[in-house]
Amino acid sequence: MLHVKGSSASYLDADQDAGNEAFSWLPSAFAFLRRSRVIVAVSASFLLALAILYLFIATPKYDATADILIDLRQAELFRQQNTATDAQVLNAIVESQTEILRSNTAALGAIRQLGPSVDKELNEKGLLQSLLGPVMGLMGSGPPLTQEQLELAAAEKLMTLYSVRRVGITNIIEVSVRTPNAARSARYANAIADAFIADQLEAKYETTRRGRGWLEGRLAELRDQATAADRAVQDYKAKMNIVDTDKGLMSERQVGDLNGSLIVAQAKTAEAKARLDRITDIVDKNITDGSMTDLTQNQVIVRLRQQYFDTARREADISAKYGTNHVAAVNARAEMAELQRSLRSEFNRLAEAYRSDYEVALSGEAAIKKRLDGLVADAGTSNRSRVELRSLESSSQTYRSLYENFLQKYTQAVQDQSFPISEARVVSPARPPLRKSWPKGLVIIGLALVGGVGLGLMIALFRELVRSSLRTPSAVEQVTGLACVAMIPRVETFKTLKDIVPRALAALGLRPPLVSRSMLVDAVINPRSGTAAAMQEVKMLLDRPSSRAGNGGRVIGMISAISGEGKTMVASNLAHYLAHSGKRVLLLDYDLRSPSMSQALAPEAETGLLESINTGRLQGLVTLQARGTKLHMLPTIADPQLDHASEILRSPNNVALLNALRSSYDFIIVDYPPALDFPDVRATDELIDEYLMVVGYDRPSRRDLAECILRDRFDTTRVLGIVFNRTDPNRHTKQRSRIGRYMPWNSEGGSRYVGNTTASS
Repeated sequence: MLHVKGSSASYLDADQDAGNEAFSWLPSAFAFLRRSRVIVAVSASFLLALAILYLFIATPKYDATADILIDLRQAELFRQQNTATDAQVLNAIVESQTEILRSNTAALGAIRQLGPSVDKELNEKGLLQSLLGPVMGLMGSGPPLTQEQLELAAAEKLMTLYSVRRVGITNIIEVSVRTPNAARSARYANAIADAFIADQLEAKYETTRRGRGWLEGRLAELRDQATAADRAVQDYKAKMNIVDTDKGLMSERQVGDLNGSLIVAQAKTAEAKARLDRITDIVDKNITDGSMTDLTQNQVIVRLRQQYFDTARREADISAKYGTNHVAAVNARAEMAELQRSLRSEFNRLAEAYRSDYEVALSGEAAIKKRLDGLVADAGTSNRSRVELRSLESSSQTYRSLYENFLQKYTQAVQDQSFPISEARVVSPARPPLRKSWPKGLVIIGLALVGGVGLGLMIALFRELVRSSLRTPSAVEQVTGLACVAMIPRVETFKTLKDIVPRALAALGLRPPLVSRSMLVDAVINPRSGTAAAMQEVKMLLDRPSSRAGNGGRVIGMISAISGEGKTMVASNLAHYLAHSGKRVLLLDYDLRSPSMSQALAPEAETGLLESINTGRLQGLVTLQARGTKLHMLPTIADPQLDHASEILRSPNNVALLNALRSSYDFIIVDYPPALDFPDVRATDELIDEYLMVVGYDRPSRRDLAECILRDRFDTTRVLGIVFNRTDPNRHTKQRSRIGRYMPWNSEGGSRYVGNTTASS
């Protein structure tokens, strides 16, 4: 009876339409995590154990830190001129100092400062080095090292112990030393810082000393050049008769003085000419009361004017009283005429005096102008000489300035050489740490756990990719073309500590899953379990009429592609469930190589199937109790020397035995070995009426299952369907929840698909 799936999707595959929903990947991700939890736990536990072991055997390390400040202002306190430094140059300086600290210069200085004892401390061997020491000694050693080579070797070892870094964007450089001894770490860090500062001072002293030596030679050369240039200036002045004073050349001073005298003489001439013109105008116009500055200061003219005005007033009074012809009036007018003649005579005398002054001033002006013209004429020749003089003076001043500048730098270099000031200083010396820096227990354990979880997930992901296992009924149906008639959740009954390792190996696929007696009878001891529900679905399938059974009982072959899929558990539970429902059932264990069902259900049996086949007579039939009913089993006793198991199963004695048993039972359940690995199923295919194929959740790969179907290991037309074993318990939990909501009055109604079992993904 072939159950082939059509093109329609299975109603049990709830993930079919989930791809169109948001976050449809979350269920798959959670399912992957559930499947991987054993691998992750084993990986995390392994790395955690390694981490704890490392914490016990690792040598503790102590970090000591010294902080060095690069302060350029410290050295500028003693300089005459402070140089401005921008941010980019300062960053470059700090980074350069950091690289110098990383070089072997500071390490060599620290080695020499620490003394001979440091070599012994640096060569202390750890546990691994102590074990490998004799082996390395057999490889031979080179020639003995010199003292310098020993110091270099010690410096290289010291450089592996410390690290240098700049603290943020500050000017502070941090030197950290890590050794197994706290005091030693602090001593090494302080020695490195002191050696760096000492190297800075030595470098500055050496640079200043070299600059001083160069400046001394340059100063002597510049001094000779400046003296020669100054001597050339003086010789040229003497040759060209150029007299130089504090206020300039003598000729320039003379021209300036004469120019000033000419201006003064011209002013005097103009003044004299103005006085002469005024007095001449007064004389020509016979002005008695003409005003001039000098006239007001001349007592004679002032007196004559007064007398004239008095006489004119008297004449006016007399004329007014007695008439103009009066004798007194006539005498007054005669007196007035005499006074006018006296005034005119005095004016003429003044005009002559003013004319004399004017001529004297004019003569003096002409003399000064003549002398000035002579000096100006001489200046043309003098100026041509001064061009050469200025050139010589410029050269002399240049040499003099260079000499004074270099002299100042030389003086500054001498001062800098005498000042032991460095741009670097220790702002925080290293002190012995109070606690170890490594290993840090929480960090190591945290990293181990994270690494273990990550490694476990990687292993699980690789396992998923390599195995390409089957986890949904639709996937099984797609590969096999057979209908999935039942699904059984994972049943786990191993709860002791001794089962942890076998369970982990089974989860990793390194051994078949564990089988216990309680798992083989779960359908009857837990009637509300998922196993019982699956067996009920299989029983309803078996209740249908079969065309091959005839008048006897039906022989049902329980097959699987590979081992570990739960075929034996399904066969036992189906037999017990059929027997519990009133059927006559016989269990046959055809797995002659590894009869796990016989060992679990009849461990004390001494005879069974092999003996019955060999003798042709039924032997070793075992009665199993199934809740008040009788279930028979013909066990198989393991024989390590057994060969050709398939030939034994297809022998005439076995065929006759099975035909004889048909009449006594309603169902004969046959448990086979893995069909893909052994030919037993194909060898006895004619003996079997129908098959039930068990596929384990996440157990066979798609390739294994497809290969088992395609290689004709059995007649697929007689396969009733697929029993999907150890499925995801979440499917059954959701179904139990739906049933619980459907029957809220029955608190146990929803437990049918899980019951008293312990689900494990």
